[in-house]
Amino acid sequence: MAHYDLIIECLEKGLNVDTIYLDFSKAFDKVDHNIVMDKLEILGISGKVHKWIQSFLTERYQRVIVNGFLSEPMHMKSGVPQGSVIGPLLFLVLISDIDQNLTSHTSSFADDTRILRAILNYLDCNALQSDLDSVLQWSIDNNMTFNNSKFELIRYGTNQDLKENTFYTRSDGEHIEETCHVRDLGVTMSNTATFSEHINKIAESARDMCSWILRTFKSRSPELMLTTWKSLVLPILDYCSQLWCPIAKGEIQKLEKIQQSFTRKIKLNTPGLDYWDRLRYLRLYSLERRRERYRILYVWKILENLVPNIASEGKDGFTKVHSARNGVFVKLPPFKTSIPPKLRKLREGTLQIHGAKLFNSLPKEIRGLTGCSLHKFKQNLDAFLSTIQDKPLLKGYPSSFAQSNSLVQLTTLSQTGNQRPNHPS
Repeated sequence: MAHYDLIIECLEKGLNVDTIYLDFSKAFDKVDHNIVMDKLEILGISGKVHKWIQSFLTERYQRVIVNGFLSEPMHMKSGVPQGSVIGPLLFLVLISDIDQNLTSHTSSFADDTRILRAILNYLDCNALQSDLDSVLQWSIDNNMTFNNSKFELIRYGTNQDLKENTFYTRSDGEHIEETCHVRDLGVTMSNTATFSEHINKIAESARDMCSWILRTFKSRSPELMLTTWKSLVLPILDYCSQLWCPIAKGEIQKLEKIQQSFTRKIKLNTPGLDYWDRLRYLRLYSLERRRERYRILYVWKILENLVPNIASEGKDGFTKVHSARNGVFVKLPPFKTSIPPKLRKLREGTLQIHGAKLFNSLPKEIRGLTGCSLHKFKQNLDAFLSTIQDKPLLKGYPSSFAQSNSLVQLTTLSQTGNQRPNHPS
């Protein structure tokens, strides 16, 4: 989310953004034990702990069984034991200085590393290439190997001249291939800075899973159908939705139709219920309400310091403001009104804007919950949500007075007296 926020911020300034995705070859298997131990000493880890880690890593042997035959033991000269708790931690120690002395923004998650830079002119392209060369030299110095063929370049922005007349080279001298879409930690990032491609992909994947469920299981009982829906389909539709949560009506409906279609197959004691009534009967949130709920929970966790704040360089991220009249609310970051409409729409859909508005739409007593467990906050939030109508807008269904199912508009209208909350039985 911080990565995406930085991209939007650069685009608002009229800059291009180039991001290079790197790929380690057999990352965890090639960790040099001596280099890791040296870096641990630099970090101040010495004495018995240092000796214990060295003993844990060294003098390891591996054997494999093929067709019932056991191989001879092979001495493992490098690598960290995968499946252990300390293995990934030691890998992070190894790559902790990969961005040393770089001027571009470098971020890593396990063995996935990306280098991002705002591009104003050709000098910035040269600087990004220089930083890439430094990272490639780092891999040589640390006995690590990059898989050059899997490097990917994605370019954001409207300056086509910079895109068409610049390129970046790998260690073998070949150009890094530019792509329109790249899979970043399970989320499809597009060079348009939208998540339309990601939404299309997860919609297709969710529909495929629904088809598999309906082919595999003969029963259409609520218990079985809801269990498979919640355990197999919802994880596809929910994953990282705090980042890509759509606010455009078309994309909201595209996802909502999947749940509408699946719940129609459930055999209910009360047949003939429309989708809105089925949601109440099955005690399900609409997918739109689920995503907004997840965003609210994440904002609260940020305010409670349970997760890192989302802030690019030079920004404060989420800040909590206290008011005697309104209680606790999130201060919206500065918003540029002069930017193009498409870019403005992207900014309005970010967690920093949309998530803050969702949180601020909650009642004063819920926004003021602090120092409590996440479970307690969820209980209070769900109790409030049960009093708010959940009628997602779909073709063939009458539009509500609010013309939207978003909590931002529903709660605003409720507070002004234009609409009374629907209390489900």
